[in-house]
Amino acid sequence: MTPLYAGLMCTLLLTGTVAGLFGCMSAVRCHRPFVFAICLTIVSLDFAALAMLLSRLPESAALSPAPWTAAALLLTVLSLSSLLLLRCKSRRQLSPVSIKESCDHLPSALCFAWENGLPCLKNLKMDELSHLLTGEALLNANVFWKAIESQPIVTLENGQTWSFERVQMEMAGKSIYQITGTNITEEARLQREVEKDNLRLKGMNRRLRQYGQDVQEATREKEILRAKTRVHDQIGRALLQTRQFLSGAQGDAESVCAAWRQNVRLLLGKYADEQPVDTFDQLARAARAIGVTIERRGVFPAEDTESAQLVEIAAHECLTNLVRHAGGTRLEIIGGKTASGWRVRYLNDGSTPDGPIVEGSGLTALRARVEAAGGAMEIAHAPRFELTLTFFEGRQGIP
Repeated sequence: MTPLYAGLMCTLLLTGTVAGLFGCMSAVRCHRPFVFAICLTIVSLDFAALAMLLSRLPESAALSPAPWTAAALLLTVLSLSSLLLLRCKSRRQLSPVSIKESCDHLPSALCFAWENGLPCLKNLKMDELSHLLTGEALLNANVFWKAIESQPIVTLENGQTWSFERVQMEMAGKSIYQITGTNITEEARLQREVEKDNLRLKGMNRRLRQYGQDVQEATREKEILRAKTRVHDQIGRALLQTRQFLSGAQGDAESVCAAWRQNVRLLLGKYADEQPVDTFDQLARAARAIGVTIERRGVFPAEDTESAQLVEIAAHECLTNLVRHAGGTRLEIIGGKTASGWRVRYLNDGSTPDGPIVEGSGLTALRARVEAAGGAMEIAHAPRFELTLTFFEGRQGIP
């Protein structure tokens, strides 16, 4: 055997030894003690052959190449085969290392710890958050949890918001604590937007209530002023008529007495010529005060009937919902006579509802009154909001 050939055999045996060592490491990772023993035996044979060949390298010319070549090839093939076989099996089977690698790729923070706080499994994200929150890696889960227990939802300096939770579990008769951290940055942003919207809606509702109070106060003051003006005019005319009668210019006692009787009835609230208040006109004035136009067309149930009252109540409710929820400026009320009674529709120019209308207290109370009166109420949300009331001819009077 030439020195060059002996060097090649040494290289081949060294390759087999290194491959065998890697095979031993793979066997340890896969928890295969029997395979580890086989790989260790192959490594020992490789190393022994390599040591023997190196010791006889100066007299390599006297060595026969055939047995050394066969031994080197056999041991190297065994080492490489065991290494490749273990590598293939380790890729198809779970191991502690593969579980750790999977945990490290999770977007959430995760830690499993024994009852004394010693971590048995944690991922890189948990260590990173522990550094940001406590200034050190997570070495004791109990210490980490005590640091964040009072405020499990924290916002970091980079703007991210994390929510932490600890759960106790049982495994093989031992208590294990699982600490998880979830990134809720988007949820926190949406929550802040909802809170802002709620504040804005509260302000809008407060202004609407104030608008209603202002409209009622303005209507009351206007009615008082109108009554005062009427009383002033009527009494002024009666005084003028009395003065003319007493001066003998014109008039007679009967007409003077009639004028004063009319003024007395006016002061007592029994003025015969007093016109009834139009509730729709009041509603239209209130709507104009908050920037909404009401258009009513068609035929409607007769005044002073239960159906007429429900028509007005529904108009009030539709106006309120239009301003509060739809942001519209126009309300249409369309009435029509049917073969069995009346049909009244309410439409607006507000935003189209996203889905079926959820009836609040106002619409629920309206439906109850309409159905108690023998009528029916329907609500549609597409292609736009429409409320329809149906009344029957036999239920027009107020009970």
